[in-house]
Amino acid sequence: MREQSAEADADREIAKLAIKAAHGDRTALKQQRELRVLKDEHHLQAENLDSLASPIRKAIAMAEAQLPHFLTAEAHEHLAELMRKLSVMGTELSTIVRPVAKAFGEYRAEINAVTAECLPRIARGDPRRVQYLENRFRTMLARGIRAQLSFDFRSEGLDIIDVGQFDGKDFESVCEPLFRAMISALEVDLHANGVPTPGRANFRCATNVSGLFGLFLRQGEIVSLPVGNEDVQKMIAMGALEQIGEESE
Repeated sequence: MREQSAEADADREIAKLAIKAAHGDRTALKQQRELRVLKDEHHLQAENLDSLASPIRKAIAMAEAQLPHFLTAEAHEHLAELMRKLSVMGTELSTIVRPVAKAFGEYRAEINAVTAECLPRIARGDPRRVQYLENRFRTMLARGIRAQLSFDFRSEGLDIIDVGQFDGKDFESVCEPLFRAMISALEVDLHANGVPTPGRANFRCATNVSGLFGLFLRQGEIVSLPVGNEDVQKMIAMGALEQIGEESE
């Protein structure tokens, strides 16, 4: 670039000296010859530099042509490494899930053992009496797990498990009401020496009563119920229950 600029400067000086040289000015003519020699030298030097730069430029061009291939290979390796990391994470998640599943399996076994002991006491020889509780306990664990997973995943922005509006918002909200219903169902026959325990009274079922504390109670059946319970009061108001005797103190 510098050589080309020097050559252009020489051309301008030669042009300025042309008029004087044409009128026989030997000094101007001498200067023109010197400038032409200098110009030729700069021109030759520019050619020399271009000869030196040519293979360098070719090498740069070849490297630039190969650059997209290197970038593609680099991006491919980067993505492949990310995929390998995701695979490792998936394996780690699997190891996390297994002990959780085992814990729920043990929990299921405990539930089965307790309900197997409770339900015959509650049924008193009538399987229909505990049909609701049996059905609910049979599906409770799956519904509870589904509700908890839905709650936890949704909190992380993953809406992948569909839960019905009556299933509850988490595991506890599904299971706890059923445990309370089981306890209340056991207490329906709770007496001390034939007398209802404190806060309870004996009631005769004037009609078949379905769903009270998760039970199916038959017409004419005598049961011990908490007098102040809201559901019991509703059944009394509907004429489905008749209180026998006073509330036990």
